[in-house]
Amino acid sequence: MSDAHDMRQVWGRVVRWLAEYAPRNAESLQEPATQKMINDAETTMGIAIPQEIRSWLLINNGVKVDPDPLANMAASPSSFLPCEWHLLPVEYIVKVYERQMKLAQDAGHPAHTDREELIWHRNWVPFAVEADWLYGLFIDAETGAVGGWSDGDTPDFETHATLAGYFNSVADAMIRSGTTEDGRLVW
Repeated sequence: MSDAHDMRQVWGRVVRWLAEYAPRNAESLQEPATQKMINDAETTMGIAIPQEIRSWLLINNGVKVDPDPLANMAASPSSFLPCEWHLLPVEYIVKVYERQMKLAQDAGHPAHTDREELIWHRNWVPFAVEADWLYGLFIDAETGAVGGWSDGDTPDFETHATLAGYFNSVADAMIRSGTTEDGRLVW
């Protein structure tokens, strides 16, 4: 099977659960990104977006986000991932990536530093954040592994081997123990 086929199956599990049990969360999902949007993001960031994120974005371009990144993101219908994190649309992938690169640069972390000692690496592509962007998840464009970052701590590489694996674990958790309140998933 192809990455795109695998992603459609895995992401479909998440979307079907949301549609049935958490319709307010399901309504927060955006339409697919366009190839041009993804290509423009790659040009801006100067790296290739990993195939798994590309495949997912062509199915669903993250969630609807208030233009003010700090405005009411917490506990909004778009925050249905564990820890109430949000899936990033293409334009916010770029914004978060640029923010993280600036933080790394300001901290004096060159791109060739050991990944486990970095604040951020140029080959990490973010795909989910919490409300104020201090914590989030990324895919390492070189390895395909999912990692996490947090404010003031080193990156965590013990999350999932792939984005499909991450989404599969989210779907499993929803099915196993997902509860809803007012049409929203509550962890």
